[in-house]
Amino acid sequence: DPTKLSPNILAAPSGEYWFGTDGLGRDYFARVVAGTRLSISLALTAMAIGVGIALLWGMTSAYAAGLFDLLSQRVLDMLLAFPGLVLLLLLAQVTGRNWQSIALGMGLIFTMGMVRIVRGSTLATLSASYVDAARVIGVTPFRILWRHVLPNIAPPLAIYVAALLGGAILFEGALSFLALGVPPPNPSWGRMLVESRDFWQHTHLSIFPGVAITLAVLGFNLLGDSLRDIFDPRLRGAD
Repeated sequence: DPTKLSPNILAAPSGEYWFGTDGLGRDYFARVVAGTRLSISLALTAMAIGVGIALLWGMTSAYAAGLFDLLSQRVLDMLLAFPGLVLLLLLAQVTGRNWQSIALGMGLIFTMGMVRIVRGSTLATLSASYVDAARVIGVTPFRILWRHVLPNIAPPLAIYVAALLGGAILFEGALSFLALGVPPPNPSWGRMLVESRDFWQHTHLSIFPGVAITLAVLGFNLLGDSLRDIFDPRLRGAD
């Protein structure tokens, strides 16, 4: 149980406590494992929110074109200029500080970059001859976007999202240092690093969550590189 208290406070790693215990006697191994679920779930939820909004916004804007697309891009520019931390503070005031509001705020922040990728890829696909042929024979806009555009924009978006997942985990850690992260006693890697500052002599409190964050970020970056190697035809040709 990652929240169970014991009198063995600040115990060093041992056979009984693999990662030691924290300042409240809680099993640090259990907290790191529980923090894995929370930190990864938070990053994945934020990405799912961002991808959903970006697909709807970017594809609609590119397909509509004209004045709608122009206004859409100006709105996006204004949102990009809006500080993300202010947005998270507003959400915390409205919905309370919980992991759901943090995931929503992170998803909205990450949406902005995704919209540009989706819109650019959609514009490139819409200029293809087979899309023009589909329009001529009366294929509906929804079917064009679903059958022709979405499969073509999925690879670059997947590469971007995979690389951004590592950034989302780091962002959660930064929010914890600013007291905007997941509230205690919920264990997240960022929260555990923040709590370790009060016990700097006990290095295991910062090493284990730090290593977990490093491995997760490295893993997602390698996943992004692998997806790029798979989807990029120039790299496939070079191999």
